[in-house]
Amino acid sequence: MDDKAPELLTYCGLYCGICPSFHRGTCYGCRSEDKTQNRTSKWGCKIRNCCINEKEILYCGECSDFPCNKITSKLINSHPNDFRFTYRHEIPNNIIRIKSLGFTKWIEREKEKWKCNKCGNFIVFYDYKCIECNNKYNPNDLKVEEN
Repeated sequence: MDDKAPELLTYCGLYCGICPSFHRGTCYGCRSEDKTQNRTSKWGCKIRNCCINEKEILYCGECSDFPCNKITSKLINSHPNDFRFTYRHEIPNNIIRIKSLGFTKWIEREKEKWKCNKCGNFIVFYDYKCIECNNKYNPNDLKVEEN
């Protein structure tokens, strides 16, 4: 397995390429230390700070306390009946897949999963639509074949 987390893996176990802020260029990913980006909420993120400063781990999947209250309350169990937040509820499965596939293969898999089947650009969460052609998707239909 890879030993260095890729830039596009969030500390909580998501793929940065599905974030609207990443595609707008207002966030360079939560691993970026570039202070010139417009999106500043990541600097106060409790999950990011826990991984970096408290546990000194690459992502939550390396933590013996996963899933802890921080990630469960903030992400995994948040907005249970709102389809816009389906991506958050997939974090435990993401962690399992990252551990079995490794970082590089998991990122490749996520790029394929979140690719628009109409134009080939990226689908972003919240609206679950393509950033280029606005083709809408049902979050439950975004799957890739398990290897």
